[in-house]
Amino acid sequence: MSALAPTSQTHALPRYTLWLAWIFIAGFVVVGVYEAAFGPADAHRGLVAIIFLAGAVLIAAGLFAFRRTSPWVAVALVTVGALGGSSMVWWTLGVPIVAIALIVLMVLGARRGPSLAVKPAA
Repeated sequence: MSALAPTSQTHALPRYTLWLAWIFIAGFVVVGVYEAAFGPADAHRGLVAIIFLAGAVLIAAGLFAFRRTSPWVAVALVTVGALGGSSMVWWTLGVPIVAIALIVLMVLGARRGPSLAVKPAA
């Protein structure tokens, strides 16, 4: 009898996709806080900060939703968060391209299908 027994099917993202998503979250939070605290004193400062922080929250919600709900809900959350946050820095061209790469990696992770979760047998 095995000490490990499959319990249920679950989705898991590859490690590099998780790292890229967490880098986006950290970057959006840092830029959002910076814009709120030290950005130019105009009417758009608060809006820019809110967009960056909302993008970070949506990407984080997508990562947590990937294992708990439908992976396609997670893909939708990450897509809105990544494109929304990167739209504020579209002129860099690098950030939107990496945002599209993150979205593609999330879609590939969602299409992979569930794997069996293995937990110690009770």
